[in-house]
Amino acid sequence: ARYPGMNNVHTINNACLTIFALALGKRDIGKTIANAVAMAHDCDCTAATAGSVAGACYGMDCLDVHWYKPFGDTVGSYFNGKPEYSITDLLGRFEKFALQGGKIQG
Repeated sequence: ARYPGMNNVHTINNACLTIFALALGKRDIGKTIANAVAMAHDCDCTAATAGSVAGACYGMDCLDVHWYKPFGDTVGSYFNGKPEYSITDLLGRFEKFALQGGKIQG
């Protein structure tokens, strides 16, 4: 009622559900994702956001292998015309970027 014209699929709702899923999931990334999906509304985006935040905060040690092993260290993409990327390589790039404070160098 506070935002009468707001659609059910909205950033305010998604942010609240993401935070709630993180709280319910504790340090279990799978439970965090499952809780976000179970909350409905924009559950694909909310689950992706909650899982991404949990992964960034808790790291690979809190992610069960069944979430990534089937991919064989490869993820498909249409980005820049390159069809596949190494997941390990991408993680290394993101880690380097984060350690640089988000600044792109060279």
